[in-house]
Amino acid sequence: MMFKIRMHKADNGDCVSIETESEFILIDGGTAQSFDSWKTQIVGQLEKIDSVIVTHIDNDHVNGVIKLLMHPECPTVDSVYFNGAEQLFGQLSTGDEVDNRTDIKLQAISKESSDIADKEPIGYSEGTSLSYVIYDKGYQCNEVVGGKALYREKCRAFDIGSLKFTTIGPDLNSLSELKRIWEDKLEERNIRPRIINKSYYDAFEQYASNVKEVALNNYQISSTKQSSIETLANTVFEDDDSPTNRSSLSFLIEHDDKRILYLGDCHAGIVNSWLDEQQLDKIKVDAVKISHHGSQNNTSLELLRRIECNEYLISTNGKPHDHPDLETLARIAIINENSDTNIHLNYNLETIPDWFSSELNHGYPRINLLMDSCEVKL
Repeated sequence: MMFKIRMHKADNGDCVSIETESEFILIDGGTAQSFDSWKTQIVGQLEKIDSVIVTHIDNDHVNGVIKLLMHPECPTVDSVYFNGAEQLFGQLSTGDEVDNRTDIKLQAISKESSDIADKEPIGYSEGTSLSYVIYDKGYQCNEVVGGKALYREKCRAFDIGSLKFTTIGPDLNSLSELKRIWEDKLEERNIRPRIINKSYYDAFEQYASNVKEVALNNYQISSTKQSSIETLANTVFEDDDSPTNRSSLSFLIEHDDKRILYLGDCHAGIVNSWLDEQQLDKIKVDAVKISHHGSQNNTSLELLRRIECNEYLISTNGKPHDHPDLETLARIAIINENSDTNIHLNYNLETIPDWFSSELNHGYPRINLLMDSCEVKL
């Protein structure tokens, strides 16, 4: 049996493939710039991708997917899962009606939002949304729920070939919050669209992907001063406040008797609430894709105590926020100190201080921090 998870080089983002003997699934696509790093493992190598799953709207997950789907040699894609503008607000208008005044206002939001993001043009026009590319290429999106939004209450589980995906997040409240933030922005700008068109799709996805930077920027810098692993692990946990991360798709992925906890950029509270719903005090899995590149605000001690696992994967090049945070690495180490455990980082990071590595080696000899380690075979 083959079941493997691979973290491609996605810069500060996620681009992860799940592969069995018969299926290939791509989850997210990293930044636009990272596409050139990972495309050679897919373009020209595969005839078919069984499913492309995009966990949420943020640029470091979406833009590489846009470049892939627009590539002339993109493999056939059987299905797409994504909660984008179409799923939240409705289908693109195919009529000839044009609302120029509204379009100009929407394009202004796109321009402002794209100026915030550090990224290269991705094609068509600056600010092309993934929803528009999916529409333009004729892909079926969220077919399991009739093209509507996919969330826990609506779809408990679905299959992709021999793989079972159980939906952990988002919940309906998280998607409703994302919609509300956008509708508030339209109200603030006195924009009342009569039609949903490409400008609407582009503006929503550009704005949403940057809203945490313009409205909720209280990012805490991880401790890099000499401390101790125990002190870092017990730092007070403050939940991520990004509405797009809160809306992230996350799953329990099962194949035969092996299980992956795939957490996208989701909040710890979403996973805990799902475990409560399942009446599970603990869950045993073979691998965990840690949420939000190892940010301290997405992985709590409370959550880690409920997970039994020896393989943890973190995707990031460490820029621009110095992810993974030491607090997250310390929490994983503390919880697993009595069992042989691997923490896989898909880049060779220089942001982890020597004192931390030294204490980990001497005080937690069963914890292996593996740099430039991209693949786990289950």
